[in-house]
Amino acid sequence: MTEIVVLSDSNDSILSVEPTDESKNVEKAKKKYSPGDSDSSDFEFPEVQFYHAIDEDNVFGLQNNKISSPVVNIDASSSGTSKYIVTNKNSKQRSVQKCLHSNTDASDSTTDVDEENGIIRRQKSGNRLKTKTQVTEERLKRQKQLIRERALKTIAAKKLKNLKPGECMKFIEVILDKGIESFTSITDIINTLIDASLQYSINKELISNSITWKRIIENGYLNEVNEICTTTNIEKVNQMLIIWNWDEAVTKVADNTFCTSILSIKSALDPDCRIILVIFGIDDYFTYRRHERNSNKSKRKNQTQKSGTKIDVEFKNFPEISRTQLEICLNEIQVIADCNSKIINNSEDLALMIYQCTKAIAETPYKLKKNTDLTNKFDWYVMGDNRNTVRVDKDGNGLKRLWQQQLCQFNLSSLEIAEAICCIYPSPMDLIEAYMNCTDDNGIHLLKNIPIRRAAGPLTAIRRVGPELSKRIYLMFTSKDGENVLC
Repeated sequence: MTEIVVLSDSNDSILSVEPTDESKNVEKAKKKYSPGDSDSSDFEFPEVQFYHAIDEDNVFGLQNNKISSPVVNIDASSSGTSKYIVTNKNSKQRSVQKCLHSNTDASDSTTDVDEENGIIRRQKSGNRLKTKTQVTEERLKRQKQLIRERALKTIAAKKLKNLKPGECMKFIEVILDKGIESFTSITDIINTLIDASLQYSINKELISNSITWKRIIENGYLNEVNEICTTTNIEKVNQMLIIWNWDEAVTKVADNTFCTSILSIKSALDPDCRIILVIFGIDDYFTYRRHERNSNKSKRKNQTQKSGTKIDVEFKNFPEISRTQLEICLNEIQVIADCNSKIINNSEDLALMIYQCTKAIAETPYKLKKNTDLTNKFDWYVMGDNRNTVRVDKDGNGLKRLWQQQLCQFNLSSLEIAEAICCIYPSPMDLIEAYMNCTDDNGIHLLKNIPIRRAAGPLTAIRRVGPELSKRIYLMFTSKDGENVLC
């Protein structure tokens, strides 16, 4: 028999008892019992553990509170005799009301759940639409960013390509002064520039017989739609080559105006402009003067005069100077005016020098950039190219050749010396372990007595590594101070 007790603030209690055989017997006994029967004292009711009188109002009130268990009303008489009163009608009404309440609650809860699910679905669909929009915007933004980055890389690669040797010659223009057209070497100069695919022009310049250069710079940028656009700027190079014919140089040296003329030209230019002075054809002048001096002392004076008759017409009206006087003037302008100089005697050499200067000026930005990159990366000089490298595969093939190549980097070292050291110490670790197991004095002289054979045979000379190279290698592998000089 199962009993359920419902507690409340009142003194009433509700017992939910399932109808069993015992309860049915109690009901039959109730029907048989009457107040007038004489056998009432002999009738014994089953013992009930506890009971409370329950009013109908309380029962219906509890039903309104959604108590779904069946209720049994138990009444007690004043004489202490217990009676069970089971009202089938009330229980049926209560069960019907409970079903109605449960159906209503179920329908209400189902409606609420459907409404909540609908709201959640609408929110999720709204969030899904918003998320798709955001994803699309982010994807477009990333695509634009990638396009922009690729375009910037293309601009940087194009700029670096324009600076590289060979390509940079396309962006240099050689400007010749009109006075150079009177030189006999003008044809060779122009032909050399054309053969090198160089741009040139002939204009009237501030300094006569001068050659200057212009650099064409292409600057790339991105517009609003990430398209690559290019602008062209003209940069004037702070270099000038001045050509003086032999007669002008001789006159200025004789008048002591050689250095003054260079200083006046320097003052008319930018302070950062560098000048290269070329004196053309003066060797013939000195040859004439030398022949003239020798002819006065030689017994073959008539023969010398016959061979120099054409030279006399060209040089005899100019003052006489010595080569020493010219060299003094050239040294003076180099010290005072920071002007380099060169003496050239034929047209081919002059045209070649102009081409070499043009190439050096064109490659200057690339060399400066390369030097700057090396300086920023390292505080000591290191080669940045891939020449004379050794390839090592995953199986370790090439490690011995690499070890030999490292030893060849020392001064006073060679491939024979490196091979001799590798025969005794096959790897750097072997050499380091040998240094760790000896004192400083022994380590400095560890390699000096290693024999070096240049060829096979009994007559082959044998020499040794020597103390200097042994000391340098020891300092390299044991020094803890990176500023030590391997002298």
